[in-house]
This record gives sequence, structure tokens and C-alpha cells, in this order.
Amino acid sequence: MGIFLSLTVLLLVSVTAAPNPSNTPEAHSSQTQERPEAKTFTGTILKSGESFVLSDSTTKSRYMLDDQSKASRFEGKHVKVTGTIDVASNLIHVETIQEVV
Repeated sequence: MGIFLSLTVLLLVSVTAAPNPSNTPEAHSSQTQERPEAKTFTGTILKSGESFVLSDSTTKSRYMLDDQSKASRFEGKHVKVTGTIDVASNLIHVETIQEVV
């Protein structure tokens, strides 16, 4: 009985002493990473195939826009787009689009 009791106590101690995965630095790193900061892009909304893009004539760049319904209302207009950019895919995650006059 003494061995059984010792093993039970040892098992309980090892279970309660095991690190909690949600308290490890790795678990918190994804929670504490900052979201990309919103930036402002200016250009003209153009239709490219079936999608709307922001064309910046100054930098000769074209950006895909993730909110096609917002973009469609500004086709052919000079606009200011606020959002975050995914550099790898050249995609702007649109927050707002405003016409520039």
C-alpha cells in the first residue's frame, strides 16, 4: 500500500507541475504580435479582368483589393484607400475608400 500511495503522490505532483501550454512564451507570442499598421494609398480604382485594383500612377504599382464591393463604387475615380497591405500577395485589406477631389 505504501508503494501505491507513493506512486499516486508522485503522479499528482508531476501532473500539477507540468507546464500549462497556454502559459508558455510560444503561446503568448501569437497573441501579443501587433497587427500591421494601417496605411494610406492613393490612386485610381480600375477594373482588371473580373477584379477591381488600385492603380498608383506615381509608383506605377497596382494593388489587389480585398473588398470588391467597396471598390466597385469608385471605378474610374481617384481615391484614398486606407488599409493594411499583405506585401507577399500585393493585397490591400481595405478599411475605407474615399474619393479624392
